[in-house]
Amino acid sequence: MKNKMICALLTTVMVLSFAACGSQGNAAASAESTVTSESGAKASTVESSAAEASAETTTEVSADAANGTSYEDNFAVSTEDAAAFAKKIQDAVAAEDLNALADLVNYPVYVALGDGSVIETREDLIALGADKIFTPELKDSMANADLSELSPSMAGFTLYSTGDGPNITFNVQNGVLGISGINY
Repeated sequence: MKNKMICALLTTVMVLSFAACGSQGNAAASAESTVTSESGAKASTVESSAAEASAETTTEVSADAANGTSYEDNFAVSTEDAAAFAKKIQDAVAAEDLNALADLVNYPVYVALGDGSVIETREDLIALGADKIFTPELKDSMANADLSELSPSMAGFTLYSTGDGPNITFNVQNGVLGISGINY
C-alpha cells in the first residue's frame, strides 16, 4: 500500500511539473507570438503601403487608357458612364465584332459556354470564335436590353433584356469598366 501511495504521489508530481513546463512554454510562445505579430504588423503596414502605391500607379495607367476616367468601385460609376459602356457592348454584339468585344473585357473573364470557363487572355477569347460567342439568343438579349435600367451592385452591372436570358456583366476592375462575365 505504501508503494502505491508513493507511486501515485510521484505520478502527481510529474504530471504537475509537466503541466507547469507546458504553461511556461506557452507563455514564452505567447510572448514570442506577440512580438512576431507586432513586427509582422509593421511589415504588413509597409507591404500594404507599397501595394497601395502600386494600385494607385495601376489605376493611373488604367485611367489613361480609359480617357482619364477612373472609378473607385461599381457604385462610383455614373448612370451615363454605365449606359455608354453598355452601348459599346451592344454595338460590338450587334456587329458580331469579336475584336471590339474582346477590347471591352477585363481579363480573366467568365464565359458560360457548356460548363463555363474562365478565359485568361484576349487571344483565348478570340480563339473561341464569333459563332460560339454571338449566339442568336445573346444578340437578341443585347439588342433589347434597356440601358436606362442599369444599376450597380457588388458584382457590377448586368446587361440583359429578360430575367432568364443571356446577359453580360461588367464592373470596375483596376479603376476601369470592363466585361467580367458572358452568360448564356
